[in-house]
Amino acid sequence: MKKTIIKKTQRLKSKAIAITVDHFQNINMEQVISWFTHEFKWAMARILFLIYGLLAMLTFGLTAYLTAPIGSKLFFKTWAFWPYVKYYHRIVLQSYRVLWMMCKDWKYKFLFAIPLTSEPRRSPDRTFIALSGNWIHEENTCYGCVRCCDKISCPLLNKKEGICVGYNSFYWNYFLCGCYPFTQQQIDYYGCEKWKIKYQPLN
Repeated sequence: MKKTIIKKTQRLKSKAIAITVDHFQNINMEQVISWFTHEFKWAMARILFLIYGLLAMLTFGLTAYLTAPIGSKLFFKTWAFWPYVKYYHRIVLQSYRVLWMMCKDWKYKFLFAIPLTSEPRRSPDRTFIALSGNWIHEENTCYGCVRCCDKISCPLLNKKEGICVGYNSFYWNYFLCGCYPFTQQQIDYYGCEKWKIKYQPLN
């Protein structure tokens, strides 16, 4: 019995190796170039942003203030930081809050559901996301709904006008906001009435 299991395991390993080798053999130079010019660039951009955010958290926001123009460009699309300094301490506090949410509620781990190499987006990928049958408004509007922003008390939400002050910024396009929703778990967590999943992009 033990020998049979070992033989089956060896066959499975050999098959997995063969599939992997075949996959790499089918990769052409255009795919390699595409990876280095796009996916690698997107991944590095996200990694550098996360490092920047981590430094801000470790220094209790001091790094964010010392590099104010960079933070302004990342969150507000402009080097002119002075109108947005009032948001800096809120963003840092929100970073701690999100970390606490992830530790307290493991369901919130979908924060990292987006692959580092995925393309930046201003809106969800319609290849696997569709409008809900209950949504009667236009596709390019949430019709005043800010449920996803309000649920996590996002500091970039202007509640009076119902808009995001960081709309279409680096943070918006490279992380959850621009590509929301990405999974059914996100839709369920925020109780979103606009979108539904055609199929799950990640397992």
